[in-house]
Amino acid sequence: MFAINLTCLACGATYSPNNKIVVCERCSHVLDVKYDMTQIQRSIDKESLKTRVHSLWRYREFLPIAMDGCIVSLGEGVTPLRRVERYGALARLSGLSLKLDYLNPTGAFKDRGSTVSVSKLKELGIAEVMDDSSGNAGASLAAYCAAAGLKCTLYVPARAPSEKLLQAKLYGAKIRRIPGSRTNVAKAAENAWRTTGLYYASHNLSAFFLEGMKTFAYEIAEDLGWKVPDHVVFPVGGGALFAGAWKGFEELLAVGWIDRLPRFHCIQSEACMPIVQALQKGSMNVNPTHEGETIAGGIRIANPARGEQVLHILRQSQGQAVAVSDKAILQHQKALARNEGIFAEPTSCAALAGLEKLHDKGAIAADESVVVAITGFGLKDSKSASKSISQLRRLRYFQAFPTGCRDSA
Repeated sequence: MFAINLTCLACGATYSPNNKIVVCERCSHVLDVKYDMTQIQRSIDKESLKTRVHSLWRYREFLPIAMDGCIVSLGEGVTPLRRVERYGALARLSGLSLKLDYLNPTGAFKDRGSTVSVSKLKELGIAEVMDDSSGNAGASLAAYCAAAGLKCTLYVPARAPSEKLLQAKLYGAKIRRIPGSRTNVAKAAENAWRTTGLYYASHNLSAFFLEGMKTFAYEIAEDLGWKVPDHVVFPVGGGALFAGAWKGFEELLAVGWIDRLPRFHCIQSEACMPIVQALQKGSMNVNPTHEGETIAGGIRIANPARGEQVLHILRQSQGQAVAVSDKAILQHQKALARNEGIFAEPTSCAALAGLEKLHDKGAIAADESVVVAITGFGLKDSKSASKSISQLRRLRYFQAFPTGCRDSA
């Protein structure tokens, strides 16, 4: 293992990479795993990847696990990077590709974080964990805990999609339904963490979960022949995938496998857009905001744990942050399914609706290369898909595509 320490991103305090803490003991801020990049560079080269395991564990040297026997894997990662010419033509973008991370084992990108996080928990000898989740993260954590033989308790919104809760229940997780907002759920989980002593395997706070997220960037670069796209567009809630992917590209640059960094863009719902508001105001901090109702439940996070990280990355990469409506999300969900055969959940389609805005405002040119993260499978939230069909059947064309994407429903 080439991990050196856990470093607080706020105060700079450092801890052993085998410490069981969740956040900084000094200031309660999030932690980051630091590596000896020189040693990694000496231990692995791009050519060696060709004969390695077909999962994200092919990037073993970049991950914070010391003992191979503790790795808990369901075959996650190495998801397709697919060029979408028909949908791209409608979006007026000739270089558009989608990273189909809904093809991970539990149907969502969260498996990247869960495999690394649970593997580390097993290595640390932790037998029981808890987390709060709107659905995908909880189902993923429950699956990997089941595979590792760990007990799992999940705090979830009372109105979370039944499909996601069914997954978690089948994996054996205990479910604690919390009424009210997503913020209420997080507070209930944090209170339980402080009072019960259970390990808080928070997908929003965990440094180890973030380490799995960075493999998203490794795979894009490898699929593109160790080149990077001009832009990467993400739906952003807590910010783990956004921050993790940026770290992945930075590490590839540090070992000399790529020669530049892409521009990163953040998409949020108009009903809950703390990062968008902070960037618009020129603020260095993200303040808790209103948490309105939205079909994009995965990004309904009023106080994102990695909000400041996301702001810093946006500015460093010269990226932008925009918010989108539920109506636009549903339009793009159906357009993607009808033109590419890809059924993405609403949270993923928020990124596509945001991509349209970015193109319209000139942030992304028609001939630039773009990758959009498709983070979850549409069957995770079938009620929203039904709503999409019933609402859009009344429209003769999709307003999201003025050039004419006809509705044949």
